Amino acid sequence: MAARVLLSSKVILALVIASLFSLLRHCHALELMNWSCNNGSAYAANTTYDTNVHSILATLSARTLNATTGFATVTTGRGTDTAWGLALCRGDTDRAGCASCLAAVPAVAFNECRGDMDVTVFYDRCLARFSYVDFTARPDNTEVLIGSPSADRITADAGHFDALVVDLAGALADWAAYNSTLRYAAGMMTSGDGFTSTTEDMVHNIYGVVQCTPDQAAPACRSCLEALRVDMPKVFAGKMGGRFDAVWCNLRYETFVFFDGDPAVKLVAPPIVPENGKRRRSPENAAAVVGAVLGALVILLSLFIIYLWRRLKAKRYAPEKDVDSDSLLFDLAIIRKATANFAEHNKLGHGGFGAVYKGFLRDVGEIAVKRLDRTSGQGLEQLRNELLLVAKLRHNNLAKLLGVCIKGDEKLLVYEYLPNRSLDTILFDSEKRAQLSWETRYQIIHGTARGLLYLHEDSQIKIIHRDLKASNVLLDSNMNPKISDFGLARLFNGTKTTSITSQVVGTLGYMAPEYAVLGHLSVKLDVYSFGVLLLEIVTGRRNTDVFDAENESSNLLSYVCPTDRFFYGFLKVWDLWQKGIPLAITDTLLLHSDRRCLQDMELLKSVHIGLLCVQENPVDRPTMLSVLVMLHDVDTTNFAAPSKPAFTFANVRNTTSSSPSVAALSANEVSISEFHPR
Repeated sequence: MAARVLLSSKVILALVIASLFSLLRHCHALELMNWSCNNGSAYAANTTYDTNVHSILATLSARTLNATTGFATVTTGRGTDTAWGLALCRGDTDRAGCASCLAAVPAVAFNECRGDMDVTVFYDRCLARFSYVDFTARPDNTEVLIGSPSADRITADAGHFDALVVDLAGALADWAAYNSTLRYAAGMMTSGDGFTSTTEDMVHNIYGVVQCTPDQAAPACRSCLEALRVDMPKVFAGKMGGRFDAVWCNLRYETFVFFDGDPAVKLVAPPIVPENGKRRRSPENAAAVVGAVLGALVILLSLFIIYLWRRLKAKRYAPEKDVDSDSLLFDLAIIRKATANFAEHNKLGHGGFGAVYKGFLRDVGEIAVKRLDRTSGQGLEQLRNELLLVAKLRHNNLAKLLGVCIKGDEKLLVYEYLPNRSLDTILFDSEKRAQLSWETRYQIIHGTARGLLYLHEDSQIKIIHRDLKASNVLLDSNMNPKISDFGLARLFNGTKTTSITSQVVGTLGYMAPEYAVLGHLSVKLDVYSFGVLLLEIVTGRRNTDVFDAENESSNLLSYVCPTDRFFYGFLKVWDLWQKGIPLAITDTLLLHSDRRCLQDMELLKSVHIGLLCVQENPVDRPTMLSVLVMLHDVDTTNFAAPSKPAFTFANVRNTTSSSPSVAALSANEVSISEFHPR
């Protein structure tokens, strides 16, 4: 009897795990759907049109957030440099989601569509367009992009399925045009019969969303959506999902829920009637019932066997700890061959975790392998933590984890290789720093902020990085930043926003005072670290490489500036801000630029944001969403005034207490400085 109970509990556990995987597949954060680059005309960097389109996107973000309809249009410039812009957030998206979505648009517009004068970007929750022609004067959908239809198909009664999709789209179009001031509608169609599919699941529900720009009259909106609806059967024949991406109206359907809130339109499909005129009937005889039960038992047994197999496989590779068995497991021999047996000439660097080596895999390309020091007792828990967290994360501004290898004494993490390595290797090098123009630095600031916002709010799990610094920001071939090293990251769940930890870990100069002294942990710790990093990028100076005359430890927040530019003596950053000359702290390499006016505005704004992020009271620090909105805001007059920064690293070098309230910090270059030995 006990064995039966044990088997039953394991079967239930397997079912729960399968259900969780299904839920995770359908959960999504911010998703880039499509973009259009009109290559018919182009502009050069640092031109008036370049300035105008940057201004357009910043203004659109601010105005859309302030509009109750989530919609805005903007025009700026004169003559041939005039730019027109439009932004629209999906009707079920709140203000925070709208801001987060629009903040992601410039990265696509100025990278994938670099130099193009007419650009449209479609995310799942927003869209934005700018152009050198006045497209706002003619609201038509001549530039319709067909979103990649689902690879999954309906395998029986596909024509009836397509007809239901079209019927749902028609009902949604009517509702959006005549019942919604937002010109938005979400709904569902339910079929009692259901449809078999390539996913081996029975499809009973179809979900859809349509939307027009709110400035359109009801008939115009309905006509716009109808033009999309009539093309659906031939474009998406039998597909389980599809969408039309367009500026003035758009349409999407799926067989899973992809919108927020309750559907406004709920339809029930009539039963399917075969050619003989008799309705399909469910199995009613005993043999069919028995067959169905036996089939279900076979499926449950298969799930249980797969579950046991994965558990055994995970234990074989990680005897000390369970490792996420869904992660890609690399063979040690393959990694040794890829790195020439961890040859010295392939060594990229060394941190608190261990050495990092460059390698090459035929099917992957160049890789970076993080190798735990054999002689060190440190890092195993950090390796497991990084694997479990980063395997669940996917974002353009996070370093991509490719897999893991844990065998014997060798414990390795395999990442994508980023040719420009870490930000600190360029920013703090007197010769290489010249590669970082202000445009590149601003791009790094913006991308890092986007990565943190994803961790804090947009990912499926809320994560605090706890060790954000220049050496943990990697740069790809286009100088786009990617946050790395999640060995110290902390996972938060639900609505929980703060906690207290007895083990304070991190790096000198980047830890917020409430964390370093009291162990208080929240997302505002990462905000503080971001503020320090931002000031480092502006000044070109390392936060911990400055010491005052009395040899007391000091950091960038009390960094003394040279007097050859301003005759105010040796002033701290805060003093310079109060004196009204914050640009005195900027890197002298940024003084020579063809766009000094715009650059100085962005520099001033960046210093302002940096000081807001390093305020002593964590409540006063902005969220990363607010930071992104401010980075895109042209008007800084509505920014809050920063209070005096937190100076947390007074002379603490002689203290040795194990309490988190008093700590001895290390000023070396090791990635991790702890209050408690591992």
